[in-house]
Amino acid sequence: MYGSMKTSQNTNGGQPFRKYMREKLAVTVLVIMLALFALAWVLYQLVKDRGEAYNQIVLGHQNYESRTIPFKRGSIVDRNGTYLAVSEKVYNLILDPKIMLEKDEQYEYTEATVEALVECFGYDRQELMKVLEEKKDSHYVIYAKQLAAEDKERFENYQQERNNEYRKLPAEEGGHRRIAGVWFEDEYRRVYPYKELACHVLGYALKDGTASGGVEQYYNSVLSGVNGREYGYLNDDSNLERTVKSARNGQTLELTIDANIQKICQKYIDEWQAGIGSNVAAVIVMDPNTAEILAMDTSTRYDLNDPYNLEKYYTEAEIAAMDEQTKAEAWYRMWRNFCISDSYEPGSPQKALTVAGAMEEGAIDGTETYKCEGVLHIGDWDIHCVARIAGHGPLTITQGLMKSCNVVMMRIVQREGRDKFAGYQSIFGFGARTGIDLPGEAEGLIYKAENMDPSSLATNAFGQNFNCTMIQMAAAFSSLINGGSYYEPHVVKRILDEQGAVVQKKDPQLVRETVSESTSAFIRNALYQTVSGEGGTAGAAAVEGYEVGGKTGTAEKHPRSEKNYLVSFIGFAPAYDPQVLVYVVLDTPHLEGKEQAHSTFASEIFSKIMGEILPYMNVFPDGDAAQPEDEELAAQEEGILSGLGQEEGGEENPDETEGNWDSYDEEFLDPGEDEYYYPERLPAGADTDPERTGDGYGGFPFGTAGSGGGAFGTSPGDGNAGSQTPDETGESAAEGRSGEAGTEAESGSAESAPGTESGR
Repeated sequence: MYGSMKTSQNTNGGQPFRKYMREKLAVTVLVIMLALFALAWVLYQLVKDRGEAYNQIVLGHQNYESRTIPFKRGSIVDRNGTYLAVSEKVYNLILDPKIMLEKDEQYEYTEATVEALVECFGYDRQELMKVLEEKKDSHYVIYAKQLAAEDKERFENYQQERNNEYRKLPAEEGGHRRIAGVWFEDEYRRVYPYKELACHVLGYALKDGTASGGVEQYYNSVLSGVNGREYGYLNDDSNLERTVKSARNGQTLELTIDANIQKICQKYIDEWQAGIGSNVAAVIVMDPNTAEILAMDTSTRYDLNDPYNLEKYYTEAEIAAMDEQTKAEAWYRMWRNFCISDSYEPGSPQKALTVAGAMEEGAIDGTETYKCEGVLHIGDWDIHCVARIAGHGPLTITQGLMKSCNVVMMRIVQREGRDKFAGYQSIFGFGARTGIDLPGEAEGLIYKAENMDPSSLATNAFGQNFNCTMIQMAAAFSSLINGGSYYEPHVVKRILDEQGAVVQKKDPQLVRETVSESTSAFIRNALYQTVSGEGGTAGAAAVEGYEVGGKTGTAEKHPRSEKNYLVSFIGFAPAYDPQVLVYVVLDTPHLEGKEQAHSTFASEIFSKIMGEILPYMNVFPDGDAAQPEDEELAAQEEGILSGLGQEEGGEENPDETEGNWDSYDEEFLDPGEDEYYYPERLPAGADTDPERTGDGYGGFPFGTAGSGGGAFGTSPGDGNAGSQTPDETGESAAEGRSGEAGTEAESGSAESAPGTESGR
């Protein structure tokens, strides 16, 4: 009994212990469960808050590459909407080596895809396999660029057809093969539909988005857009998604250029070059009332679609023999825009500006008469007229322009004085850039009053011994005939957005007033007489049915001893209400010596161009000869003497019947056999290197007129002329001491030029 009680007590005592252990175990399990719940909660919050970032990190390790969406460069159109430059969509061929080399239980891609590329594009199989092995971990390899749309379409059609065929085959017969891992990326290629038309105005754009020359360079920021972007990411469900930021395309340029007028100029320049030809032939067509450039062309053109091709000017052997420097120089000469980047001595077109400036200053009133005997002795120089033997005889101011008399011009500037003459050189824009919206404009080279000696003043009066550019002369002449308003020349009319809405309008910019309306009317009448009047030198410039005004030009080039010439004609129509101006320059016609010196060459080209332009522009032919605007001028008889008597400065009252005077129907320079025609001196900085003025840079089939200006492809501020050039005495021309008319100059002046015994 005692034992039985003992056992009962032990049994009852173990129950609390077991209960305690159970409770302790339960608490432990509960704590663990709570900890697990807490951990789960933390993980949940972590995934919720940072999951996207972690997924992006994971995505980054998957070698996924984002894609650039290229912008479309803005188009260039002429004033009538004709496309001169467009961006055509092309395609880059992209390979995905990682997919192409992938093999699984169902499909095999390598052989079928490589076979398709070889079949469609003719690629080398071994080269393809080499690229795939080298880039086997990449999803993005650009294998070919700028494929045409038809190439892309041909491959995609082939891919679809072949894959459909593979699907119908049993696995053992090729049913597991597939074409995959090839796709196409959009890109744009610049295309110029008319090739070399207006090449110097347009310039060209490169594949990398940069541009060289013309409006392509000058307005590059307008034509350029902003690339877009396509990139991938993982969404909340860890699915790969793509986000696209669209590209912003460039804006469109609407030019002042008229493609049809440009073609007319190109046709007659080519006709001239196929005949006599010249180192350079160039034409500017301008609206004189707004300074809008309607056409600008030279004989040194190039294909804008292939701007580095020199085959037009060199043989294959010559190109192969060129080193990089020689080739770069050849490109530079081909791309250079003569109309704005080269300066030259303009010759007789300056005479109209000389008369206008003197009239504005009151030095003459237009009624004076001067006697030309063929030569005038100034500053120890015998400076000849175009009528160098007997002279022109007595001439009115109008006749002085009609017959292009140097003596009349020299007499005029003697009265005007160097300070006022130099002032009008600047007023007409010589010696400074016009501001035309094209890169590489030159400034030209002119004298300042303080370094202009008597012979320089005399020769500057008829367009020798200073340099200007074609665009400077065209802008100055436009102001002379439009009533005196000098506008900034420009080639862009409007800027448009993608939808064709006007973003910016380039209105004509009035810079300054140059002459009065009365002076302008006098000049218009005198230049009409130059073309249509008896004894005028520009009869070859006449256009049947139209009243045309204009001025011939024949300038003797440096060095004078070589007797090379630049001939020109600048004219306008209708004569008394100018609507269009055409300037033709022929640098060094391909003839011997003085045979180059016929202004008729340029006048005839002008006549042909103007004869097609006027009807095209709806300028109607005139009926009977229109009367001049200024009735007082119309009442004057040609050749009538002023009767003012002899005055200091050269004004005379000669006997009209005295002497046998020379008469010419064109402006022709006969320099004589043994003497220079004009002094050698040019303003400091003029380039008189014969290598740059002869046949054009060591045998290149076209050349420049000398000194010049900014390089094509440079910024508008880089068009300065060359460095200072000493004359043959070894002293800088700029060091000559200036003096009033009739005084001598120090060394470096025109009087210092050697080899001019008969001219002294």
